Amino acid sequence: MRVPVEVRATADGSLLEEKTHTGVVGVLGAMVRMSRMLEIGTEVELTNRFSQLTAKFRVVWVKAPQDGDLWEIGIESLQPLGDFWGVRFPPRPDGR
Repeated sequence: MRVPVEVRATADGSLLEEKTHTGVVGVLGAMVRMSRMLEIGTEVELTNRFSQLTAKFRVVWVKAPQDGDLWEIGIESLQPLGDFWGVRFPPRPDGR
């Protein structure tokens, strides 16, 4: 699901801010497409540009660009997301 987002992080000692979009969203995190790579473990703040809600995430995987495309950055939430994406996810089979 493509959601417009703003990503903020500290990378290489400087503040990074980028307006971009997700490629996938889920109850625990997302995949964000970015013009530059972020290191695994980097904490990022993401603002959903539809709802203006902001949440904190951590980078858990990185996929290099293919043919000049964008980096794919996998992020996991550091807090419960609630209605952050504006999507109702089905309940987990274990009831949690």
